[in-house]
Amino acid sequence: MSFSTNLFETGGRIAEELEGYEVRPQQIHMLEAVEEAIASSTNLIAEAGTGVGKSLAYLVPFIDWAYRENKRVVISTYTKALQNQLFVKDLPFLKRVLGFEFKYALCMGSENYVCLRKAREKHVLNAFSKKTHKKHAKNILKWLESTETGLVTDMEFIPDRNVWDKFSRESDMCLGRKCVCAGGCFYIKAREEQARAHVLVTNHALLFTNMTLDTPILPDFHGLVLDEAHTLEDIATAHFSREVGSSSLKYLLEGILPLISNKSIDDDYGDNVIEKMDEVESWIKKAQISSNEFFEKVRSAFGEEEAVRELKKGEFSPEEIKEPLERLAKALTNLSEALKASKIKGHAGASDLAKVSSERVIKFLESLDFIFDQEKERYVFWIEIKKWRGGVNYSFHAAPIDIDDHMRTYLFENICPVVLTSATLSSSGTEEPFAFLKKRLGIDKCLELPLDSPFDYANNVMLYLPRGIADPNKDFSLFQGQVQESIINIYDIMGGRIFALFTSYDMLNKVSSGITSSRGDINILKQGDLPRYVLLDVFRKNHDSILMGTMTFWQGVDVAGSALECVVITKLPFSVPTDPINASRIKSIRSKGLNPFTEYQLPQAVIMFKQGFGRLIRSHSDRGIVAILDPRVRTRYYGKKFINAIPSCRKTDNTADVHKFFKS
Repeated sequence: MSFSTNLFETGGRIAEELEGYEVRPQQIHMLEAVEEAIASSTNLIAEAGTGVGKSLAYLVPFIDWAYRENKRVVISTYTKALQNQLFVKDLPFLKRVLGFEFKYALCMGSENYVCLRKAREKHVLNAFSKKTHKKHAKNILKWLESTETGLVTDMEFIPDRNVWDKFSRESDMCLGRKCVCAGGCFYIKAREEQARAHVLVTNHALLFTNMTLDTPILPDFHGLVLDEAHTLEDIATAHFSREVGSSSLKYLLEGILPLISNKSIDDDYGDNVIEKMDEVESWIKKAQISSNEFFEKVRSAFGEEEAVRELKKGEFSPEEIKEPLERLAKALTNLSEALKASKIKGHAGASDLAKVSSERVIKFLESLDFIFDQEKERYVFWIEIKKWRGGVNYSFHAAPIDIDDHMRTYLFENICPVVLTSATLSSSGTEEPFAFLKKRLGIDKCLELPLDSPFDYANNVMLYLPRGIADPNKDFSLFQGQVQESIINIYDIMGGRIFALFTSYDMLNKVSSGITSSRGDINILKQGDLPRYVLLDVFRKNHDSILMGTMTFWQGVDVAGSALECVVITKLPFSVPTDPINASRIKSIRSKGLNPFTEYQLPQAVIMFKQGFGRLIRSHSDRGIVAILDPRVRTRYYGKKFINAIPSCRKTDNTADVHKFFKS
């Protein structure tokens, strides 16, 4: 019996320290598989159903290995909730019970750290005109007097994003050790702590950024756990995408203005520097004029109605905004050199900021060329029109059709072992449960471990599959009305504690409005009305509520106990086929003579369906119903794929059985 296994057996250190602990065979199997992956330097895919205890199953073997071998392992998650659980709960617990002093650290994106240089600027409060913004800024300055981490996540309040942006660290604007505030810099201290750690906890977005940088922001590491790995394709696709737009260009140009804001009152600058500042200011104005003219032409060509449409090569040219931006980048470089040559105290920092501003403009130009030249193969290009704060934002995009090669190049060829785990990774039968995942992520060879949940779904969960609801593909309007009626019927049984999952904002809003209009006594909590964490907190405290959410609520939401006893899946979560990325992937699969529905759309939907189902049971004592209102689970040939993908439960199409279930 290994060191790790012994800890989890009856009488082991972990068993003794955790109140109500029960030995779970699935957890033992997973930690043994992780040990095998480490020992053989092999990658592992482990699907661990809810309740397996996967975090401890991978943490203990990796901590033991990292401490004994002087290695470093990265644990990467998708949600902040899991990241917080690992760092605040699991790792401190293991440090207490394992008996050796391993070190661990949290790795957050630098924008989460306060920048002392920005916070200590004399006129920082003058940047805010709104009373609420000024109040938030004052609260941040007061918080600075006591914070030990400088992390926005450690605040007792959540500052407005526009306010925090004025205080947060910007990686390309950071002066590093040359900064006058370097001695107290929270980010520098965090980096030093990370360099001493055996275990680093981070998120997928930061991990992908680290993988593709010439100068990594994470210390070297030797093992990797990708928890919530079902999100990896979407995260990787977003990371390797490009975007330029009217709003991003506006903010880019406005962000340069502080460099020249004090030129008329600073006697130290000298004539040469002032001349270069005037040149920068002139090209900013010209770039703003050109930008307005360009996006006016975009408006004339594409209209103002919200839409997403393919961008064909050569149909639109951004040439008129390229020249002023190129000249602005050169002017910023000249300003940087002039400030550096002045050798006046304080100008070195301004010189670096001017240089970084030039690099930002150049990066924007590179993305502009990437999108409009369309030279990169296996990419899709499109324009998105979206109404934004009273105006219209036009953005141009490029994204990879597939990310398997990117994953091989940047991840799997550079680090091993890699453990990919989640409660929902399989999408097919028992012979090749991870075939879809492996193909999408470019995984060639690995250990595979599908584990079911130790929870008693057979007795604690009932599937409610009502009959008589219209097929959404045949009569969506009728289907939507019947979904609304079904949710009201379920509410009349439950009285609340209902989590209703939708696949679109439009349907969510229409069903929500319909219920509110017909039944004013039903308390609706709707995604978008409040921040997600606030909605969940209100839902937990108000058991007479229905919480309605779209795709971001299908995963990473944890409401244990009697606060949630019913999950309503309104519609099977097939991705929108007209989305540019999905459409290109469907076209690509079809060009290979394969069926895109069975090869891509169906397995993708099954995995998300399992995520939605998993919102209900979060502990051994949880019980409730999952209502699936989409009739296609019964009427279409592929319906059994969804039902077979979840644990075996009692099934009914009768509301009377639902009544009896809660009385039993």
